[in-house]
Amino acid sequence: MMLENLRNFRVEFAIILITFLIIATTAAIAIVPIVAYSQSIPSVPNNASINTANNNKVVILNFDDAYESQYVNAKPILDKYGYKATYYVVCNYIGNSGRLTWEDITALSNEGHDIGSHTMNHADLSKTSKKETEYEIGDSKQCLLDHGINNNPSFAYPFNGASAEASVVDIVAKYYDIARTARSAPEPIMYLHCDGFKDQSSQTDCRTYSGDGELTFANRYSIIGWSHDADRYKYSYDDSGMFDRFVEVVNSQSMYNTGGTINAIPIVIWHRIDNSGEGDPEVYATTPDLFEKEINYLHDNGFKVLTMADIGYDENSNYLYLKK
Repeated sequence: MMLENLRNFRVEFAIILITFLIIATTAAIAIVPIVAYSQSIPSVPNNASINTANNNKVVILNFDDAYESQYVNAKPILDKYGYKATYYVVCNYIGNSGRLTWEDITALSNEGHDIGSHTMNHADLSKTSKKETEYEIGDSKQCLLDHGINNNPSFAYPFNGASAEASVVDIVAKYYDIARTARSAPEPIMYLHCDGFKDQSSQTDCRTYSGDGELTFANRYSIIGWSHDADRYKYSYDDSGMFDRFVEVVNSQSMYNTGGTINAIPIVIWHRIDNSGEGDPEVYATTPDLFEKEINYLHDNGFKVLTMADIGYDENSNYLYLKK
């Protein structure tokens, strides 16, 4: 009887052992292929379009004068790359032939573009009376507010007129947090500490007035933009030459921006985006083909694209800064 029980125990033990080995082996076989397969998959598909942002490269896009082509021709190109821009509009131009409509401007604003003021009539503020200046500057902000543009717009001086006149800057400061001028060479970038304009100023920050009460060369109300079309006019560039100059300008920040810290930014200003200036550099126009080539360059080279609404001013340090 004891012998028979011993035999039964051995059989049952052998069956249990074999069953355990079968289960363990099966589990091991199942596990190994899964691990090996997961390690062999790249984190990004090989055919993916990869655009790695470089924190040392930032550019701000501007359009002046509310041309219809900025909506019809430029906006689809910006949409293609997911970029936003600042549109400086002249209130009494809106709805005129060849200009933006309020429907266009509302659509731009609703899609995240920045709308700024460029006066009521594109007046040269160096030639207007105090009353006219107040109207051109103050009423243009109210005009935008009346049409639902309540994004705390910035201001841009037509023709750069009176951007260095204290009486006009004081009026701008009543209505706007920041304002932009425009120029071509030799200074195509804006220094966020306003300290890089060595030939024009020895200032070390962006306060509006120096200690002796003089208006400073660069400040929150004279943020310097680079006029793409003014350079084209000045040097009679064709599209090839203009593209090379564009690349030079947007990369001119590299020597100032290191370690992820942005100290200087190019603010690029366009006007018409159409073929009206082909063969005639005196016309402030950029062909759609050139514009797309320039925007594609920004994309392919990892530039972070911002608007003027992304510029802030620190009252404590008296520095400009980027909000994002």
